[in-house]
Amino acid sequence: MAVRSKIVFGDNEAIVDEGGFLRVVVSGLPLNTTGNKQIIYRKFLTLNNDGTTTEMTVDGSTTPQRFTINAEPKKDIFITSLSFQILGTGIALGEDFAGSGASLTNGCRLFYKDNINGEVNIGTQLQNNFDFIRLCQGNPAFNNGGDNTATGPFIAPSITSSGSGKGGSVADGIIPVLDIKSVFGLAFGIRLNANTKDELVLEVNDNLSTGLGVGASFNIIAYGFEIDRNQEG
Repeated sequence: MAVRSKIVFGDNEAIVDEGGFLRVVVSGLPLNTTGNKQIIYRKFLTLNNDGTTTEMTVDGSTTPQRFTINAEPKKDIFITSLSFQILGTGIALGEDFAGSGASLTNGCRLFYKDNINGEVNIGTQLQNNFDFIRLCQGNPAFNNGGDNTATGPFIAPSITSSGSGKGGSVADGIIPVLDIKSVFGLAFGIRLNANTKDELVLEVNDNLSTGLGVGASFNIIAYGFEIDRNQEG
């Protein structure tokens, strides 16, 4: 014989709809038990996770060069967006990478790896500037006033490189943002589990150390949050 029961908290009673689903509301607030364990995360992808080499204009034509964020021993990392910066003098969209005037031969590969799924590709054969913009679904969609020549839509004019690029000069650039939550439907982004070999990787498979022109630069910043699984409270 079935037993009818209710889930009640104070004056609020849980409701099961006609389809047999329990109605719930997704809260924009973390659980009280999370406390201060959830903190802001912002980090460049760096060469072999060395923590310092952010500039991706390297030679990966013979041996692929990997720029990574690796899992940490005590914290789960949740990456919710990636900010790309590709600079070059006279930069264009299609058939051009960082102002070189040509697409890459092999292209870059963006992927993450975990213990369950292995390597999961996010973008492959990213060969020109427009490939990165399309990966990010045209986000942000902007233009500089309608000039479709040297600096048209999706091209930000006169960005000054940090000096880590070739010459550190003023150049135009593309600055697309990949919103992982929105594009892929992952509510908390890409998770790099604590104390594992999980990683996020941008793999360079061409020689980007030459031929890109003055002011060329390429880097990625990951945004999200991390949770300290070992902190009490």
